[in-house]
Amino acid sequence: MSAEQRLHDEEAEALAFNRRIEERIEAGFVPDLRRAVRCEYFYKSFWRDPQFIQLYLGETVKIFLRMLHQYGGSSLRILDVGCGAGYTSLELARAGHHIVAIDIADSCIEVARKTLADNPFKAGFGSLEYQVKPFHETAGLYDVVLFSGSLHHFDDPENEVRRACDLLTPSGLILCHEPCHEEWRLEDASQVALIRMLLSLTGHWYESFLDTDTYHEPGQFEAYTEDIHVEYVTEQDKHEAGGQSPNDNASSGQDILRALRNHLVELEYTPHYSFIYRLLGGLRGPAPVVTALADFLTMYDRMSVKNGYLRPNSFLFIGRRASVTDPQ
Repeated sequence: MSAEQRLHDEEAEALAFNRRIEERIEAGFVPDLRRAVRCEYFYKSFWRDPQFIQLYLGETVKIFLRMLHQYGGSSLRILDVGCGAGYTSLELARAGHHIVAIDIADSCIEVARKTLADNPFKAGFGSLEYQVKPFHETAGLYDVVLFSGSLHHFDDPENEVRRACDLLTPSGLILCHEPCHEEWRLEDASQVALIRMLLSLTGHWYESFLDTDTYHEPGQFEAYTEDIHVEYVTEQDKHEAGGQSPNDNASSGQDILRALRNHLVELEYTPHYSFIYRLLGGLRGPAPVVTALADFLTMYDRMSVKNGYLRPNSFLFIGRRASVTDPQ
């Protein structure tokens, strides 16, 4: 890729993420896992409610922290690539790690810095610095390079993983949470379609299928299943244009895993959730019922992925530089 093309792509990405965070903040979004508030701007995303945030992203961060402690130790120097509004970096710093978090979207970094300045949870805090910077301009030496939903925005993950390795200490780690939408099948979408349809017919989903007399016809359900499959694979609803950003899903989960395994000693690979991140926020009804439904559906998602009933839509991976083998 030419320097001119890279700059154009970065500017387009930054613009998309700046617009998104500005719109969310205006709607009342608080990008802090511990201080999140209910935000009805999100009609289907887990970001709609603090409970949903903890069930999805809170659990993801717990896995990050467990992996970091198990394979790296404490007080690690971590580079968070594509940190967005900074909520993951903030939790890692609260756990005592020392974070340099970078993103090309200046509005995201501005929001992250403000959230950090307002942080009341200071006991055991490591350190955290947010920078507006592209990954290819980053220097320094780190114990860990983290890609939390950012590596799939690069069209050449092999090059980015190689670059990450150059920034690692000799025993350094790369930690990832990335999508693998190509693994998700129509069979998986059919389960989500069934769940959403049942929730709707009982008044617990944000859409009402009772508004049409064709909801029970097989052809209609098949079309709905196909729509859900496209929604999850492309990360956008039918009415949305352009997806999350211009470079969203520039590389597949298989591309990313291949690059990671080419350059690292694999320490752990963990399939993650299948569907809850685009479902929990769509629940509607009395609070006790919604709470119970969210807990049950999260348990079902986790169990189904573990036992192979559903394919995951993302994975977690941690590996060490290939020049160093992990002690047994």
